[in-house]
Amino acid sequence: MKILFSDFDGTLIEHNQTITPRNLEMLETLHQQGHLIVICTGRNIKEFQAGLEICAVPFDYAVLNNGGHIINRHYETLYEKVIDKTIGIDILNHTTQYKGLWSYFCDGEETYGYKDGYTYDHTLGNKKVDKDFMALYQEARSFQIIAFNQDDEGLYDTLHCFDYIRQHYSDQVEVYLNTYYVDVVPKGCSKGTGMQELLNLIDENIEKVYAIGDSYNDLSMIEEADYGYTFKHADEDIKQTTDLHVNYVYEVIEKMLGGNDDELER
Repeated sequence: MKILFSDFDGTLIEHNQTITPRNLEMLETLHQQGHLIVICTGRNIKEFQAGLEICAVPFDYAVLNNGGHIINRHYETLYEKVIDKTIGIDILNHTTQYKGLWSYFCDGEETYGYKDGYTYDHTLGNKKVDKDFMALYQEARSFQIIAFNQDDEGLYDTLHCFDYIRQHYSDQVEVYLNTYYVDVVPKGCSKGTGMQELLNLIDENIEKVYAIGDSYNDLSMIEEADYGYTFKHADEDIKQTTDLHVNYVYEVIEKMLGGNDDELER
């Protein structure tokens, strides 16, 4: 049995929340032939479920929150690690000071966002709600993940917050920059550690591990795999640290099913 770990956004699904017919066809074929599919994403469970409602992708397990939460296909939690509540509150106290900056938190049950004095229920599609965001995060049971990004897709204030968190809490949380937004997760969590946690948890005879992603937070996962791939259109920094390059996910699946482990075109 082989196992595929795949990033979700920008890898399996496009920015318009669609999946190419060939990618979907080959994922279903991979499943039918008895191999395992794992979605590895920075999304929390609510965002992941919302994404699957738009774009149904077969999966056996999901590594969420950049390695902080692992579920099976029935959405049952197999592993969870959370951010210290005091630290999470201080981070959100800081990010909510910036005009035009979105701040989000997920406590494992609900996901709320905030920008410029307004609170949004991310579970309801970022619907504006009459709730006090600061009260919500101060009363949250814990923080699975915190995220923030500028409304204009800029990086000036985003990087200020990124640097603040690294300066004050680098020994207690991980901070991942993904193009325009930042994810904050518990210390020791990455897609690579999530991969290893899952492989230790499941009682399966895994022959070979494949992984594919397109961003910096995918590198730990790609490096841990027997065969790690990125795209030919990925940033040069990512391509330079990843040996195997493809145009589409289905090319990796064809490789898995072909039984030939020679390298694809670099």
